[in-house]
Amino acid sequence: MTLADRIERTMVLPAQRQRVWEAVTKPEQLARWFGVVSDMDFRVGGAIQFTWENKLCPYPGVIEVIEPEQRFAFRWPSYAVSLPNVTFATEPSTLVEITLEEHAEGTLLTLVESGFASLPQPIPAEEAYRANFDGWQECLNGLHAYLQSQEVV
Repeated sequence: MTLADRIERTMVLPAQRQRVWEAVTKPEQLARWFGVVSDMDFRVGGAIQFTWENKLCPYPGVIEVIEPEQRFAFRWPSYAVSLPNVTFATEPSTLVEITLEEHAEGTLLTLVESGFASLPQPIPAEEAYRANFDGWQECLNGLHAYLQSQEVV
């Protein structure tokens, strides 16, 4: 069986692009729909730390792209973070890219996570792919609900 290399999700969100950008890039807003960002150095090359309840914490990442109100991308470890003696600096990662476009009903968000097919063993790449495939839909549903709530942090 050939492992898919990428997950792609699109969703029309009921908010202007600036509002979606803030929900995607501001730590206090990410916490409302994705996971708590315990630390973020908001610059290309800057570190980002995610935490979730009942999960291995913190979960590190590195910001790759910042194009205000258009594109945000970061790399993060793919599953191997739970292996002993493995750090983000030495472990394989996938790239998460979020792009935003104007849409008649608000903002079209496209999320792509890629790099699963190139993950070396002993990383269970298929398991990581399946978990993230379902997880991203759940997260985007949470983002949609957060934006509909008009809650601004």
